[in-house]
Amino acid sequence: MARNNGIRKGTGKKVYAILVDGETEKWYLQLMKQHESIPVDIKPDLHKKKKLKEQYVNVVEYSKHYDMVIWVVDIDTMIKEDKETKKGMVSKIKEFKGYVNKLNKLDNVKIIINTPCLEYWFLLHFNDKGKYLQTCDSVVQELKKIELLKDYKKSHTYYFKYNNDIYNKLKPNLVSAIANANKLGSFDFVNPESAKAEMYKIFDILNIDITSKKYKL
Repeated sequence: MARNNGIRKGTGKKVYAILVDGETEKWYLQLMKQHESIPVDIKPDLHKKKKLKEQYVNVVEYSKHYDMVIWVVDIDTMIKEDKETKKGMVSKIKEFKGYVNKLNKLDNVKIIINTPCLEYWFLLHFNDKGKYLQTCDSVVQELKKIELLKDYKKSHTYYFKYNNDIYNKLKPNLVSAIANANKLGSFDFVNPESAKAEMYKIFDILNIDITSKKYKL
């Protein structure tokens, strides 16, 4: 668990913790930090615990030590588990909503939700249809139809390929991706099975300028 480590909120350069539950999210954010000029220090980290309640507890704990905590959540697993939940059991979506309501009371916590997963954000760099895809595997199948990503793999080697990492591959289409994701809006607990990619919000939270000529308009 992160402690102060000499960093105090409100002093020096602000430090943002970004908590994710998958390695691909962590890798993408590490590459974002590498390639972008970000006015704060970001520390992407994997949740050490996978249960939803344990992740929530992690976020609350981190909020005590960092200027901002961003919780990136892929919703596909929750939807899948709810479809398999026996009658009378509390749904994962309902449980998650309870945590979101509590975290919304904390000024230094932001929640980013992707439906079904991070790869849908990648797809929006090339596709503006906003079609809901139930599983991450189905999103990856769509990604592989794109020439640039035909060899896509969820591997460290693929993400960090020298001079051709995943962030640089996607970066020229970032403006389009943000516009496409923005059109889909935010996650709706009333209609959870709807395509969403809230990763676009992170560029605003981190004050990343996307008006440069290095992005396609």
